[in-house]
Amino acid sequence: MAVNAWTPLHDPIFLDIEAGMFCSLLEIPRIPREVSFEEISFTSSNFESMTPSRREQHAAGRYCLNSLINKAEIQYGIISENFPLTIQTKTGIKPLSISHCDSIAVAVLGVNSESIGVDIESKDRSISTAILDQFCSPKEIKHLMNASHTERLEIWMVKEAVSKATGDGMSIAKEVAIVGDNAYYQSSVFSIIRHEYKGYNIVVAIDYSDSSMDS
Repeated sequence: MAVNAWTPLHDPIFLDIEAGMFCSLLEIPRIPREVSFEEISFTSSNFESMTPSRREQHAAGRYCLNSLINKAEIQYGIISENFPLTIQTKTGIKPLSISHCDSIAVAVLGVNSESIGVDIESKDRSISTAILDQFCSPKEIKHLMNASHTERLEIWMVKEAVSKATGDGMSIAKEVAIVGDNAYYQSSVFSIIRHEYKGYNIVVAIDYSDSSMDS
């Protein structure tokens, strides 16, 4: 029996969060559909091994990403196969990032930055104190043991966004120091942008330290 091609639930929603950055959102069906994903561009090499839910999430994220490339009017671009994601354009390399939770995907494209990372989470997500030692320094753990659910989630998301911007994953999380609207990792300083969309928090980490990205 023929299977319908994957299609998004709606047109991408573009958010005006920060100058020099494009951001789009797309809702994900909570129950995965019986569809074909052959028409989805930029899919990963392990796509066939994904669960049906993960395929829906991946497709939504890549669709968001493609919508940003079109929105930025990038006529020619080659997306990197490895992390951190970047796109090679006629005017230089531009950083990309994707995140998703169970029911929504987000993608960002930095026009004037060296690197960019994004994380999206439901405001209801709870970060247990039992896992703080997996991503926090001893000083942070001491503070967060009695902190609010909101603050623990905030720290998690900032570190997740920075780890995506660097491409190193959460293995570096304990080394990421957060001070106000900035995060520090090795020699990089990331500007932290926080945004809310309905019942979700979005955190973007942007490194503007290398102006050569514009050349």
